[in-house]
Amino acid sequence: MTIRAAFRAATVSAVAVIGLAGCSSDPTDVSFDAITSDLTPHLLGLTERDVDADRNIAVISNQNYRMMWSDLGRAFLWDRPSRLSPYDIISTSGQPSQ
Repeated sequence: MTIRAAFRAATVSAVAVIGLAGCSSDPTDVSFDAITSDLTPHLLGLTERDVDADRNIAVISNQNYRMMWSDLGRAFLWDRPSRLSPYDIISTSGQPSQ
């Protein structure tokens, strides 16, 4: 019975913590304490809002994904045709050869 009692106590405590975590402050509160508790409510860092940080993460993730495929192309030697042919190689990819 002590295990059940401990489980019930843990469940009640978890529900209480979750219930208290859901509380938020009043957005129309313009008291001095409310203003000084968060002087920059929309800034996530020093210069960015949360949407700016999310956008930057999305752009960087996209660039890293595309660069990964370029890196794999160079690693597997798929970035240019073989130079062993005795004939002139015409680039059909649209990328200038180096």
